[in-house]
Amino acid sequence: GTWYANEADKSGTYVDSWVLYNWFDNKVMGQDQATESYRSSGVTASVEAGYSVKVGESSRKSYWIQPKAQAVWMDVQADDHRERNGTRVKDETQGNLMTRLGVKAYISGHNAIDDGKSRTFQPFIEANWIHNTQPTRIRMDDVSNDMRGSRNIGELKTGVEGQITPQLSVWGNVAQQIGDKGYSDTQGMLGVKYSFK
Repeated sequence: GTWYANEADKSGTYVDSWVLYNWFDNKVMGQDQATESYRSSGVTASVEAGYSVKVGESSRKSYWIQPKAQAVWMDVQADDHRERNGTRVKDETQGNLMTRLGVKAYISGHNAIDDGKSRTFQPFIEANWIHNTQPTRIRMDDVSNDMRGSRNIGELKTGVEGQITPQLSVWGNVAQQIGDKGYSDTQGMLGVKYSFK
C-alpha cells in the first residue's frame, strides 16, 4: 500500500508499505563436494517514508531530490539440514531489523514522441546507509559462523523506472554495497508491475 500527500505529481510526503511471505528451494555446490539442497521460508515486511522536492523543471523534464527512511523486518529461516558428509547445518539467524537512510536524485520526464501520453521515465541515483540489528549466522556441528562486516553498509544504486501505460510499469537497477572487514555485495534487479482496475 502506498500513500502520497499529492497524488498528481507525487510531491511532498509519501509512505509505502509491503508484506511478503517467502519460500525458497536452495542449492549449495562446492568444489569436490556433493550438491546440498534445503528449503527456507518466512516473512519480510517494510515501511518506508520520504519527502519528494522538485528542484528544477524544463518543458518535458522535472528534477527531484527525495530524502527517505525505511525499516524492513526480515525473518526468513532455513530448515535444519544434515549434509551427506554428516555435518549438521543449523540456521541461527534471528529476526533482523534492517534500517535504510538515504537520498535519491531523479529526473522525471518523457520524450517529444510521448507528448500527450501517460508514458514517463525516471532515471535515478541513490545513496544509502544501511544498518542491520542481527548478522546472518549459521552453525555447522559445533562451529558457529556469521557474516562479518554487514552490520553497517554503504550503498550506491542507479537505475531507471518507467510508466509505460497507466497500468503497466517497469524498472531496473544495479546496486553496490560495501561494509567493513571486506564485505561487498553487488545486486541487480529487473521488475514489471501491472495494476488491475
